[in-house]
Amino acid sequence: MKTLSDAMGESGLEAAAVAPRREKASLPPLAHQDFVSTRAAAEADRRFAFIAVAVSALVFLAAVPFAKQPLGQIWAFIPSYQAALVVCDLITAVLLFGQARFSRSPSLILLAAGYLFSACFAVSHALSFPGLFAPSGLLGGGAQSTAWLYMFWHGGFPLFVVGYALLNRPAQQPIMPGVLAAIAAVLALVAFLTWLATAGEAALPAIMQGNRYTPAMIFVVSSVWLLSLAALLVLWRRRQHSVLDLWLMVVLCAWLFDIGLAAVFNAGRFDLGFYAGRIYGLLAASFVLGVLLIENSALHARLAIEHQRDARQLARHAERLRILRAIDHAMAAEYSADSIAAAVIQPLRELLDVPRAIVNKFDLGAGQVEWVAAAGRRRTHVGPGVRYSLALMGDVQALRRGEPQLIDVHALAPGPEAEALLTSGVRWYMAVPMIAGGELIGALSFGGESAAFGAEQLNIAQEVATQLAIATMQTRLLERVRGQAAELDAKVRERTAELESFSYSVSHDLRAPLRAIDGYARMLEEDYDGRLDDEARRLLGVVRGNAARMGRLIDDLLAFSRLGRQPAVSVAVDMTLLAQEVVGELRGQGKVHAASLPPVQGDRALLKQVWLNLVGNALKYSAKKPDARVEIGAREEAKENVYWVRDNGAGFDMRYADKLFGVFQRLHRAEEFEGTGVGLAIAQRIVARHGGRIWAEAQPGEGACFSFSLPKAS
Repeated sequence: MKTLSDAMGESGLEAAAVAPRREKASLPPLAHQDFVSTRAAAEADRRFAFIAVAVSALVFLAAVPFAKQPLGQIWAFIPSYQAALVVCDLITAVLLFGQARFSRSPSLILLAAGYLFSACFAVSHALSFPGLFAPSGLLGGGAQSTAWLYMFWHGGFPLFVVGYALLNRPAQQPIMPGVLAAIAAVLALVAFLTWLATAGEAALPAIMQGNRYTPAMIFVVSSVWLLSLAALLVLWRRRQHSVLDLWLMVVLCAWLFDIGLAAVFNAGRFDLGFYAGRIYGLLAASFVLGVLLIENSALHARLAIEHQRDARQLARHAERLRILRAIDHAMAAEYSADSIAAAVIQPLRELLDVPRAIVNKFDLGAGQVEWVAAAGRRRTHVGPGVRYSLALMGDVQALRRGEPQLIDVHALAPGPEAEALLTSGVRWYMAVPMIAGGELIGALSFGGESAAFGAEQLNIAQEVATQLAIATMQTRLLERVRGQAAELDAKVRERTAELESFSYSVSHDLRAPLRAIDGYARMLEEDYDGRLDDEARRLLGVVRGNAARMGRLIDDLLAFSRLGRQPAVSVAVDMTLLAQEVVGELRGQGKVHAASLPPVQGDRALLKQVWLNLVGNALKYSAKKPDARVEIGAREEAKENVYWVRDNGAGFDMRYADKLFGVFQRLHRAEEFEGTGVGLAIAQRIVARHGGRIWAEAQPGEGACFSFSLPKAS
């Protein structure tokens, strides 16, 4: 036999639940986490940025005296360096475009466009470098093209940073068109400046002579250097620096060191300043990328933590719903409140993540509390036997008002109960009232080391306490109903015995005088036949006929009364075979046409009586027709089968149809058609006991159709 735990879903009820209090240690929701572009720079961020700038400055100062020192021409260094720049700047641009789309920030779009500008110019600069891929570069420029591309590159990026620093407002329009427009504008600008530095080289001043700088280079490179310094100052003057602002200032410092070593303090290409400056350029391209990648990793880690937290919350919520649903199902199955409490107490304790949880039943009159079910970490106690003072539940009047009680075990009076609680690791516990119908039935108590019970724990306990209170009230009502049903059943059996005794009395005591009347009348007919005239014989016939009719009435009445007490036997009934059997028994009274009938579930003997009564009536009331016709048929509907018996006999007036199925009700005189008026009442009672209904339709002189429905066999 399946136990209550099985019926309630053992796997669901015994699943371990994650502690609500552990959730308090989890991180705040990801939606509240700022990006580096919006998060204010903390002291630790400033410290790291200062260290990066200080180290870069020290290296710069140490390298300046040796900037003009010639070194070997390492041609592989240039494409490797430029490729690294392109990769770093493109990845940074993509990440910034992504943040701009999320935060709807035009300033981030401008900064991302600056990194895209730098990546594109790194490509143009490498392709134009003389002697790298071709004697004069692949873009067909002259001796000044590569130097001017460098100046456009290092002078253009700071302008994007200035725009980023000054443009500080959210987008009013959809962000994606702005992103696409920025990309298109950058590509067009890079293409124009590249054309100007190559095809339009003649229009620009000469700043290179071989691998050496011309005097005009001083003015051009100073202007580029000042642009980077201006961008740094604009960022510095912002009221509040974000983490991104801070590291952009580090980038601009590295950018200044790059220009200083590679174009100011060195003598030309392939000296120490040339190489050192490009290393600073690579560092400048890496700072913001590194910060963004670290942030991206942190966001992914936070997202994973959030996902785990959400999964735990969903599992806990599912467990909570399983417990409540299990209680509902158990109540619907009429399990007792004690058995329901025993089945849910351990899963509930695990869901609440407390050392102990108890379902308590109150005896307010005695001032005591009794355990219904209790669960600890190692074992579960089920059933009565443990009783203690009601004072351990706190303020009873507050519990009546539905107010949970928080109880300090150390504040309780010394005794075995307090010692047992302390031994089991319970220093504080909550008592949540179980109230149903305005009556305080008991309390659900749970506790642990700390008094910090969460709101979710309390909500879960209140939901379960309410359901258990309803289950307890339902158990009481069911016990009361079952007691009343047993009492009523006993009374019914007593009355049934009385009715059976009465039926026997009717059968015996009423039949005796009828037999005497019929017997003496027959003796008069037989012994005094010669002395009786025709009128006397007619009167004796009337006496004997009415005595016989009275006997049939008594038989039908007894049959009708026994029908209500007779137990029905439900079996599969072949209605076609049953109807043919009835037609065979009534064959001598007329012709009947029976169609194929759908089977049904019911009492065969009782259903046969229905067919006998309906077919017998149809034959009786159509017997006076020269072309008498009786038909038996049926039709199947969605949930029931409808059977009918149709004749073309006397029919009846539909105004009196409501009298048809009453006891002793007749719509024709006895002289026209014999009968007692009980047959249709018996048919109606049998059909009703099978969950069906019966009705009739007719026209006077045109026949009648009696129909009855029965539920389809499952």
